Amino acid sequence: MKKRQTNIGNASIINNLEFSLFYDKKKGIFTTTPKQQITFDRLIEIYTSDFVKHITDKIRIAPKEHKQDLKKQLPFITPYGTFEPTRKKDNLEFFNNSLIALDIDDVETSEAEEIKDILSNNSSTLLTVISPRKKGVKALILINDVIPFKECYNTLKLNKKRIAEALNISKYVNNVDNAQFNVTQPLFIAYDKEIYYNVEAEPLDIKLEVYQAPIIERQNITSVPLHANSRIEAYLINATTKLEQFFACCSEGNRHSNIIKVQAISSWLHYAPQIENDVKQRLYNACCYMYGNEKEALRNGVKRAFEQAWNTPPKANNSIESIINELNCVA
Repeated sequence: MKKRQTNIGNASIINNLEFSLFYDKKKGIFTTTPKQQITFDRLIEIYTSDFVKHITDKIRIAPKEHKQDLKKQLPFITPYGTFEPTRKKDNLEFFNNSLIALDIDDVETSEAEEIKDILSNNSSTLLTVISPRKKGVKALILINDVIPFKECYNTLKLNKKRIAEALNISKYVNNVDNAQFNVTQPLFIAYDKEIYYNVEAEPLDIKLEVYQAPIIERQNITSVPLHANSRIEAYLINATTKLEQFFACCSEGNRHSNIIKVQAISSWLHYAPQIENDVKQRLYNACCYMYGNEKEALRNGVKRAFEQAWNTPPKANNSIESIINELNCVA
């Protein structure tokens, strides 16, 4: 379908914004079929509704083990546009190409209040609210540049520091969740009695650095001599251990977006296929532990994200190639 985009030079840019609204209290974040398409005015009505207030209040007082189930009862939008018939990138109908959605997570309550105060005093902030746990902030920011649809995620990730600096929240740049830069990423609607929104917001004066996909030089992959197994296995196991340690220290806001890091190790396991199953299980467990346990990880779509990252073509590894060449010279 033809993608329609907001006009940067149009004074009524806010009136041209469109979002898909999703709600299914059984599926929660895994809901893919939109209920309807809504305007910004309608979004504010939902944010301030008695229903959203009721569910948000229940989340705030519920025990930790029940919060995730209650969160499923909250509606969410896709801030970058509308989808039909399902929430897939290829099904995007309308693209808000002058809007940035921010999810700033894993901060203290006082820090969340500070971030919201800073954003509320920025004329480019369309909306900002504090999350139900009061440990994060969500915001919609207007900009005067154009975000390319096909490279929305990569462009915003590349410019994250620049965006944070322009908004005066640089010290919280590491708390900005990259996952919110995906065009299909949900933005949950939760009640904040002091919600800030500005229907007269003015686009932030910022020039985004253009993302250019890296040129990958393909190398010939050398056959592995039998006597190289121990050193190559040691290399891969060491890389696996380091990645496990990284996952163990990963902040809540960056958990899901970092699952893709397993892709590198998966692409090297053709050198030592005999350890693939063990390595895969170790890394899957590490991804689950980021969420506390496998049950919680499954609720957050970890298994699907992990399998997508794991299924990657074989690639050459310079360090392993050096090991093989060294051993071939000695043999």
